[in-house]
Amino acid sequence: MSPAEIDHLALTALRLLPDEPDRAMRLWNDAWTRASADGLDRTLLRLRVVKMHHQARFGDREALGPLMLAAAAQARAQGWRVESLLVDLLELFLGTLNAHPDDGMGDVEAIRAEAEAHLDPIELSWMELMAGHFRGYMLGWAQEPERTYRALNRLIASPDAPPGLIANVQMNIGHSHLLVGNVDLASTYLQEAWRLYQPLPLTPRKLASARALAQCLMAKNEYRQADAVIQAALEARPSLGSSLFLSGALLVAAEARLKLGDRAAATALLDEAEANADLGAEPGVLVHVAYVRALLLLELGDVASAAQVGEAGCKLIPRNTHKLGVQACLDLTARLQARVGNYQRAYELQCQVVAMRADLAKKSAEVRHVDLHVEHQTHLARMEIEHARRERAIAEAAEVAIIQKNQLLQQRLREVERLQESLRELANRDALTGLYNRRYLGEALPGLVSMASRRDDRIVVILIDLDHFKKVNDVYGHQMGDLVLEGFADLVRDAFRAHDLCCRYGGEEFCVVMADTDDIAAHERVEELQERLGGRVFVSGDRELTRVGFSAGIVTFKADPRMDLDLVFRRADQALYASKDAGRRRISALELA
Repeated sequence: MSPAEIDHLALTALRLLPDEPDRAMRLWNDAWTRASADGLDRTLLRLRVVKMHHQARFGDREALGPLMLAAAAQARAQGWRVESLLVDLLELFLGTLNAHPDDGMGDVEAIRAEAEAHLDPIELSWMELMAGHFRGYMLGWAQEPERTYRALNRLIASPDAPPGLIANVQMNIGHSHLLVGNVDLASTYLQEAWRLYQPLPLTPRKLASARALAQCLMAKNEYRQADAVIQAALEARPSLGSSLFLSGALLVAAEARLKLGDRAAATALLDEAEANADLGAEPGVLVHVAYVRALLLLELGDVASAAQVGEAGCKLIPRNTHKLGVQACLDLTARLQARVGNYQRAYELQCQVVAMRADLAKKSAEVRHVDLHVEHQTHLARMEIEHARRERAIAEAAEVAIIQKNQLLQQRLREVERLQESLRELANRDALTGLYNRRYLGEALPGLVSMASRRDDRIVVILIDLDHFKKVNDVYGHQMGDLVLEGFADLVRDAFRAHDLCCRYGGEEFCVVMADTDDIAAHERVEELQERLGGRVFVSGDRELTRVGFSAGIVTFKADPRMDLDLVFRRADQALYASKDAGRRRISALELA
């Protein structure tokens, strides 16, 4: 067996790991034996990463630290970039499980951007798989529906795609529709996901699929069917190697039993859910517990206690979450507070519900639009492919018709390409600020330099770093930090010309590239930007932030396609750090020959 074939075995094991761990480890053992016999050190390191991923899901996470350090050290010593990035991503994943989930998204995107710049397509498939696991836990697929649909189409077209992997993507799409209220579309995807999962052994992802389908059925008032689905999954829970998602499934089962009038069974399931809660992996589970507990108390007629329990749950709601348990807890607690006479609190909670539902309504339209558009394009493509097959059978007698159909197919392909171009534009933008991202900067800059060189222009590169931004997040909170980043991006757009390249370089760093100008004009624009930012007042809740400033480094050079752009950015960094060393809120300039 060749090294490439052994690598394929390892990758297959990684793909099977979440849904068929026993089969995955049998493949892993085969690959390990073969790689050891052939002395394939790099493949062995990759297999160690797969084993660490298995341990992260089903074993002792606390013992992974030394293993990851050793793997990272070996990868760096050998210059094996993909393995180093894979360990970085796994370490980030484990660290974020016990912190705010969205704090790690910038880091994971930075790792992916670096991977795309250095790795070949086969190596990138490893990174995409690991990053996909991260996004599935941390971000939710509703935020990037087009990527999910493309992943599903690729998997369906692949003859060796594991059923569990296809089912998981189906479940992710269905769950994203369910979160935003598209119950009809959610039902289609979740039913198909559960059909694929049923023959497979119970794993956390299969349990999550049953939970999502049961929630969807309850949204359609089909409580008996919901109870049947979730109970069928929970019957095998003694065989689970991990408690991940178990509490959520038990809570959905308790709610279904409560709707069916079985309070005793609902109470038992609720107590079991609370006992199995894994708060590190599912920080919103206590909110869901509070909702079901309040629902049970309300059924027993104890409105006051139900209101207290619901209120306690609302105070535990994680930021930036739209989970169904959170939505239900807010809505129920608002009604309970009104019933006990606390109308002010009821009004406040109802305002939260209204704001959340307004946001969900927007996402609902976006996700539904993507679903319908992709479905339409897929249907057209399938029709064209089938038609082309029939036409080939009578090609000699219908050559003219074939040419016409090929032209029609080309038209359809151009439409698909335009859709892909639109999706690429979304991928080139920073989600928070709307500016171009660092990846796009790297792609666009060489062309900009080449064009400017033909006009004999000079190029100005400006690096900007918001001063003491970590302190803003620490003292005022991440919501204030996001407001500062968004507001500063608006000022950058206003300060520079439409054809200047304005990007979010990473974190609190921004980059502007200007052609057909000089460093004096650029310096004046940056000074004006500094003055406007300093006068801006940022408000989050009852807190205000003023006198925000930045440090900047400016590098000017004559446009030349042969110019070492890495050198340009290193010099821009030097200028930026000169501004910081001078006390911050400064602008420093360097000129390259």
